[in-house]
Amino acid sequence: MECPYCKKEMKKGILSGDSRQGIAWKEGDKRASILDRMGGAHRLTAAKSNLSTFKIVAHFCPDCKKMIIDTDIQE
Repeated sequence: MECPYCKKEMKKGILSGDSRQGIAWKEGDKRASILDRMGGAHRLTAAKSNLSTFKIVAHFCPDCKKMIIDTDIQE
């Protein structure tokens, strides 16, 4: 996916987390492991979490520090 800000290629990865270890993004098809999150690797500092675990496909631009996720809100 092309970054809409800088037009460079974004990296596809998994946004995941839980209430104990926070939220992390890891490039590829697998979520950050508990050991990754405990060590602070891949941690998303802008996110706050107090819910149970989750996993979302997200594209990240390391140059712009922007992330894009596809979503749909059920009403």
